[in-house]
Amino acid sequence: MEVVPPVVGREAGRGLLTLANAITAVAPVTADWNDSHIFNQRWPSHARFHGVVALTMTSTLAGLNLWSLWSGATDRRTSRLFAAAVPVGYWAPFFVAPLVRGTGVDDPPHPVPRVAGVPTSLLGAAATTITAVAGWLLDRRAR
Repeated sequence: MEVVPPVVGREAGRGLLTLANAITAVAPVTADWNDSHIFNQRWPSHARFHGVVALTMTSTLAGLNLWSLWSGATDRRTSRLFAAAVPVGYWAPFFVAPLVRGTGVDDPPHPVPRVAGVPTSLLGAAATTITAVAGWLLDRRAR
């Protein structure tokens, strides 16, 4: 028994994938293109280089996903896969990185705000990852 009509599920799925990719294109640049990251005087030049590469790559891929989702120029299954994979590939590692010795979610003097003791960067990463997965599932079910 189909609970959600296919067209509603497809549009809801595509809407969630759009939201996840828009966040992935904009939020990292907004959060990191400043003195806490890219222009941090304590960062070596090569670390800044990798920061710029990562931000540019993520925004470019997320932007291409938005085009792919809405243009109709690509196969729906392929566009759905990449529209979920890029946000998940960017945000899910936020939970792996702290497991590596010497890494941290913030760096004094730039503390990450917290809600109930949880860094907001991790809350945002979880929300965007869940949004992308939910969008993929809804769109997939509606095919």
